[in-house]
Amino acid sequence: MAQLRQVMESRLQRPLPEDLARLWPMVILCQLANQLRPRSVPFIHVPSPAVPKLSALKSRKNVESFLEACRKMGVPEADLCSPSDLLQGTAQGLWTTLEAVKRVGGRAPPPLWPPSGLGGFIFFYVVLMLLLYVVYTRLLGS
Repeated sequence: MAQLRQVMESRLQRPLPEDLARLWPMVILCQLANQLRPRSVPFIHVPSPAVPKLSALKSRKNVESFLEACRKMGVPEADLCSPSDLLQGTAQGLWTTLEAVKRVGGRAPPPLWPPSGLGGFIFFYVVLMLLLYVVYTRLLGS
């Protein structure tokens, strides 16, 4: 648990509450995912002063958003814990998932499409020239 706390505090760059079990279904996991990959969790349910505890439904949505963000980062499905592990505060499931996130470095695998760099530019240029050629030949043929 001490290692888990250190990893999360270093990534979030702030101290965490003493009771980490409160954090599993909460905001911290989603913030951690957004720290690793910005906007990977588009909406985070946050407790308010009037209602300091999230409902079960909002907690579940936060947990599911966190797990989906992990998938986007390239964490293998086998390394992800179940939503119920996080909702019940099971440290082992979360630890396995966070270790997998650490292994992939919080980065998503490079997209297969569109190609990037010089190869992408060349591909774009060739497609554009072919398109212009087709349009030009159709106009001359009419």
